[in-house]
Amino acid sequence: MEKLLSEIEENKVKLKELLKNPANAVELNKWLKTELAYTSNAIEGNTLTRKETQLVIEENLTSSPKPLRNYIEAVNHARAFEKILDFISNGSNFDERNVLEIHRLILTGLDDANAGFYRNCRVRISGSDVILPNPLKVPQLMTEFYDWLFENLNEEPITAVMAHLKFVSIHPFVDGNGRTARLLMNALLLQSGYTPIIIRPADRKKYLAAIEKFQINNDNETYLKLMLRLLKRTMNIVINMLTVPIEDDSSELLTISKFAKLKGVPVSTIRYWVDIGKIKPTGYTNSGYMLFSKNM
Repeated sequence: MEKLLSEIEENKVKLKELLKNPANAVELNKWLKTELAYTSNAIEGNTLTRKETQLVIEENLTSSPKPLRNYIEAVNHARAFEKILDFISNGSNFDERNVLEIHRLILTGLDDANAGFYRNCRVRISGSDVILPNPLKVPQLMTEFYDWLFENLNEEPITAVMAHLKFVSIHPFVDGNGRTARLLMNALLLQSGYTPIIIRPADRKKYLAAIEKFQINNDNETYLKLMLRLLKRTMNIVINMLTVPIEDDSSELLTISKFAKLKGVPVSTIRYWVDIGKIKPTGYTNSGYMLFSKNM
């Protein structure tokens, strides 16, 4: 894990240099707003594609006959991410009041009665044997959580990752716990000069299993290693994206799925090669998606 943390810190230095260019910061936040909404909501069962998520966030367009809730979740997440950027730019702490505001934005128009309020009923995680805290204990557990958080803010990125784990294990809300916890984690990472952690739909099974392993066995090693690997991967993606010129004319380049098909390998293999630096995208679309040369 020490090697992984060292590599993350090296990436942090590279990222800091790239973000000295204001245009890079604008491009990154625009990409993150859609990518985090798409991936975080997908973990909770939202079926919008990246493109559908982007269209509703950037142009307020619904492009398929999917449930309206899916589109509201995308827009809400984007607004919550914008609020996080506001908090960071204003130097605000991510205290109880601000986190409740994030949760309120997540559930606005979906469950207004519970938006921004702790739960007053018992809840269960579907398909899990984990027993979550009694609702009467939630306020005190959250007070202890924020005390712990502010005592450990100098230990990033570990604190951000562990904050997410502690938060979802308290499960303070009726709904929106995972999305709020991931936004809090990513806010703490951004505030400390890292990128957020993008948890792709393909990572969902390992991610949930690692959380459950802690909740049942009090073993956080698997979770920590997974999340730090995902942080390193996300940082690599962002650094490559901000380093490689964005292609305005992508007619001669291939998306990752078409490139994988042309080369006769799974998309996961191409992503792995990019993650370990074996290959680099030839360019990126204006939305931040990788493009590859046919002759690579």
